[in-house]
Amino acid sequence: MPADTPTLRPRPDRTSWRSFGLFLAAWGLLNGLALVPAAVTPLPASPYAPFSVDILVLITLAVGSMYLLSGRAAAWGVRTATAGVFFVLVYQVYDAVAYTAFQRNGLFAEDVQYLVDVSYFALDSLSWETGGLALLGLAATAAVVWVVPPAVRMAARVGAASRPAWGALALAHLIAWPIVFFVAPAQEWGTENLTYQTSNERTRVRTVAAKVSENAQASVRLYTMLDTLGQAPVDSTYFRYDAIELERRPHVYLYMIESLGDVLVTDPELRRPYQDMMATVEDTLTADGWHLSSARAEAPVRGGRSWLAIASVLLGTRVDHQLLYERFQSSPDDVPSLVRFLDRQGYLTVTCQPYTVARPGLEITNPYGFEVLLHRDDLDYRGPTYGWGVVPMSDQYSLGFSHERHLKPAAEAGQPFFYFFETVLSHALWNYGIPPILDDWSDFNAGDSQAVRDRLASEAQAPYLLPDSITAPRIFDQPTRIRYLRHIGFEMEVLVQYLLHDAPDGSLVILMGDHQPPLIESDTYDVPIHILSRDPSLVHPFRDSGFTAGLSLEDAPRWKHEGLFSLTVRSLVAATDSTAARPPLKPDGVPRSIIVR
Repeated sequence: MPADTPTLRPRPDRTSWRSFGLFLAAWGLLNGLALVPAAVTPLPASPYAPFSVDILVLITLAVGSMYLLSGRAAAWGVRTATAGVFFVLVYQVYDAVAYTAFQRNGLFAEDVQYLVDVSYFALDSLSWETGGLALLGLAATAAVVWVVPPAVRMAARVGAASRPAWGALALAHLIAWPIVFFVAPAQEWGTENLTYQTSNERTRVRTVAAKVSENAQASVRLYTMLDTLGQAPVDSTYFRYDAIELERRPHVYLYMIESLGDVLVTDPELRRPYQDMMATVEDTLTADGWHLSSARAEAPVRGGRSWLAIASVLLGTRVDHQLLYERFQSSPDDVPSLVRFLDRQGYLTVTCQPYTVARPGLEITNPYGFEVLLHRDDLDYRGPTYGWGVVPMSDQYSLGFSHERHLKPAAEAGQPFFYFFETVLSHALWNYGIPPILDDWSDFNAGDSQAVRDRLASEAQAPYLLPDSITAPRIFDQPTRIRYLRHIGFEMEVLVQYLLHDAPDGSLVILMGDHQPPLIESDTYDVPIHILSRDPSLVHPFRDSGFTAGLSLEDAPRWKHEGLFSLTVRSLVAATDSTAARPPLKPDGVPRSIIVR
């Protein structure tokens, strides 16, 4: 008979205060383990914290099994409780990872799609620091696996034989369930507990059991939504763009800064230095003849999954789920997009996405139909390693390479171009250091050696958008928020230098973020969006649609990523032919049936 199989039903001991102490210790340990994932990650803590209703139920199951049953039946009850504790801990870890990466709770139907991506991200982020953290995580996992079963058995055996333990359990249940069923539904405990908004339902999730239930239901709703969209009518607005012929075709840049989020103007620590930085950018560009206009744009995602934000902008419909994106990728040629519209207008369409590299299970695709694709292996980089994981180069190099090899020749030949570039260096974790900003981007390719790195550092331009109090200290010694701000400042300096010296006159530049950053708490999905051009006629149509003058986001209107397609087409028509009928504006985009039909 197994050693943990009880043979006799324990009898209550009225004087077992020492046993009661052991019971509370075991219960407290298991309860605390369930709270650790929320304590060490951005995952919002349960409103019941520091109390876990799930652990209370499992402890009661273990104690009740030991008291009411005997032999193998009691042992199986304890084992079931042990398995339940492990499930709670594993789910909490999974939920914490999903929330850290995406600023949303776990969603089974979505997250299984990211297993390959997460594996590569972990490998790309591997360093001495992350490797040490991984080993620490493995050690912690081993410790949990070692300590949980005996803790459950301790609580079961000692609790079943201790009348004070029964009293404590009874009191806990008397307190917990009225709160769970009556008090909690009436409370407003913050948007961080408002999750799984796949449909119009607004569900407040507070226990692990409720999380699992809502996760499963939300996954089912997502598949149902896809089936419903597949049968829904398709809005024909974008198809009618085929009849448009632009009288004038300015060069168009869509410059998307990774993790550029509205948290920069809402976070008390970031607000002032960011506003000062953008005021300097505005003064610099205005002095050079640039006209500027701004708004906020609501992204479909938060904290990660840039490709969904990109899809929403280029397709003009809200792509907020991976399953929607995959449905689009399965037959992209029939879906209208900003890229295909400009291609039909005679534009050279170029995208530079240095973070993209072909890997097993992650093929390179071109669903939008760009004529020129520039990924990591297309950039001919042989210089020092900078930046995040798989991307060794500075965004200044990537932008300079794109310009010299493709944009400049097209402009000189009289062909307009559309250039989409998403920066890489501002990608979390912001702990890789910042490359120098050079007068000549091609100097980065002088070779990969410490001597070259030192020489480039000595030739770098001094940063001017952020004060010395922020840029002078070693970036590795600064907190996450300041490291994030410094990387955003770097990206802004790169863009400003390019606009001042290389962007062709008469270009339309759309500068925006893809989503709010991970690792930094944010309350909205908003990101800044700025319209820049030396030609005021290209900026005025955006102002007519509500954009405010300058780069300040104070009182700036709110748009959506999916509204940018129609807004850009409408503005190009208005700017290039004042007598032409303007196509309809779709500030909310068109229904998603256009990509799942």
